Amino acid sequence: MISGFRNRSHLVRDAQGSGLVEAFVIIGICTILLTRAYLHLTGYPQVGGSSLHIAHVLWGGLGMVVALVTVFSFLGMKPRVLGVVIGGIGFGLFLDEIGKFVTKTNDYFYRPSVAIMYVVIVVLLLVNRSLHDVRPPTPTEDVANAAAIALGGLDRGLDRARRVQALAQLRRAAAAGADEATLTSVRDLLDHCPDRTGRTVPTARELARRATPAFAKGPGMLWTAAVLLTLFSTLGLLSAVITLDDDLRGDEGTDITTVGQLTGSAIAFVLCWSAVVRLRNGKLWPLQFLRAAALVTVLLTEVFDFVAQEFGALLNVAVGLGALVVFSSRIAVTERARALTLDNSAATKLGPLPPREPSSLTVDR
Repeated sequence: MISGFRNRSHLVRDAQGSGLVEAFVIIGICTILLTRAYLHLTGYPQVGGSSLHIAHVLWGGLGMVVALVTVFSFLGMKPRVLGVVIGGIGFGLFLDEIGKFVTKTNDYFYRPSVAIMYVVIVVLLLVNRSLHDVRPPTPTEDVANAAAIALGGLDRGLDRARRVQALAQLRRAAAAGADEATLTSVRDLLDHCPDRTGRTVPTARELARRATPAFAKGPGMLWTAAVLLTLFSTLGLLSAVITLDDDLRGDEGTDITTVGQLTGSAIAFVLCWSAVVRLRNGKLWPLQFLRAAALVTVLLTEVFDFVAQEFGALLNVAVGLGALVVFSSRIAVTERARALTLDNSAATKLGPLPPREPSSLTVDR
């Protein structure tokens, strides 16, 4: 055991793990859509001849096995990225045939299968977020992640972004009281990593920031997302009411899918309209209401939409997810601004603070 750290029962989380899981899921979703489109265009061919049928669920399982073996066998980020890509493709091929394994007739076109895929993906993303967002990184996790970055940089070097990230993790661990000798050892390991020369590949976050237009960062995008979500929830509620009325007038009775759509749309409708009429007051609760409406749309309403419409519900999901991203981002910006205002107010009341002692860890090399 490293000096200065107690033996803990919980597992050490990887700072890069959340992004890798999300990439794994996105690749899986793209694989499902491409597979369905390819099979539709080619008339659903069978691989294996007249007596055999090699289902693509087998190729999916093979892909996930190859991904695991790759991650088990090699160190560094490149094998992990390769494992995410191969494993994501395998996951998509595997999940695409779920209809065959929940029906007695092996029905690939089982209508609720798309909703089952959606629930599996949503649950996986929620578990991923809960693992990484419920509590902040511990000093042990910060030091371990910094050491992992140094390990990856020993052979191929480190770019400035990765080096700064590792040093920031060490600074955070030092502020939390981590063992100084351990921190110094990891810092020395980072110092032995050569600088990576040449053109560096931008991260997904950097690419998204560069590709985002100025309009998307201003109030215009907030209002666009709010109006779109309100419109979709209103239309969804009206559609569910009409469908429910038709069911009650007919002989088949009420369908649970219609009840689910009605419930989710009604909740989102109330939240959206309550928030939109007060969105200009600058308070936080309208944004929180809108984010809650987006969550209800994504986690509840769209499950039943996929049962009823199958892949036709993708547009509604895109609206819900896009609105959720916009509202969550704006809430984070608002909370940071409020925290900064409170800090400045407290500093004004308390007067100037005494100078801090210099830290043994710095970001600059």
